[in-house]
This record gives sequence, structure tokens and C-alpha cells, in this order.
Amino acid sequence: MIALLGATAIYLVAGQAAINAPRTAFTACLKQADSQATGQKVAGDAYEAFVRNTCSGQLNALRSAMVSFNVKNGMSRKDAATDADLMIDDYLASSIDHYKFMVSTNEPPPKAAAPAPASAPTVPATPAQQPKSE
Repeated sequence: MIALLGATAIYLVAGQAAINAPRTAFTACLKQADSQATGQKVAGDAYEAFVRNTCSGQLNALRSAMVSFNVKNGMSRKDAATDADLMIDDYLASSIDHYKFMVSTNEPPPKAAAPAPASAPTVPATPAQQPKSE
């Protein structure tokens, strides 16, 4: 009985390891792409295409590993593919949101219009300063 539990635990750990290597490679690629995009001053709206192009190999490897893992655990291939796509979209959305936030905080503030020169304040005339009418 204990041997069966031990074998099951080893099998599950080995299965997780099959996913961890592609996941680690993909997250490392996302961090590297973030640095490259910052250096190349990629616009926030163009970042997703930049990341998908830069990390396409790691993205596909992670997707394949996730689908294989889920199919081995009894999930249909269609559901496994959908699940993998959703998980990858979560990774990408997090990276995109982070990049857009960093781009917006690193932009110099917009130049405001130059303030108009201040004119001398007008002081209301006091009754003593007004001309006397006779």
C-alpha cells in the first residue's frame, strides 16, 4: 500500500516536472521580452504582438506540455487545449498589464501650457482716492 502511494507521488511529481521546465522557460522569455521591449521603446499597444513573436517557441512548448499533461490525466484534447490557451492568456495578460503600467509611469509628464504672466493686481479705489465732486 505504501509502495503504491509512493509510486503515485513520484509519477505525479514527474508529470509536474514535465510542465515546469516549459513554464520556467516561458516566464523567463516574458521577462527578457519585457526588457527588450523597454530598450526598443515598444508602444504598449504593440507589446502583445512583440511578446508573441519573441516567445513563440516557448509559448508553443508550454502549450504542448500542458495539453499533454491534461490529456494524460483524463481531460479531452479539446478541453485540454482550451485550458492551456486560457492559462497562457493569463500569463500574457499579466505581462502586458505590467508592461503598459511601466511604460505609462516612465513617460515624461505632458508639458503644460505656459502660464500667462501675472498682471499687477488691481486694488479697488478707496473713497479718499476718488475725485471729489462739488
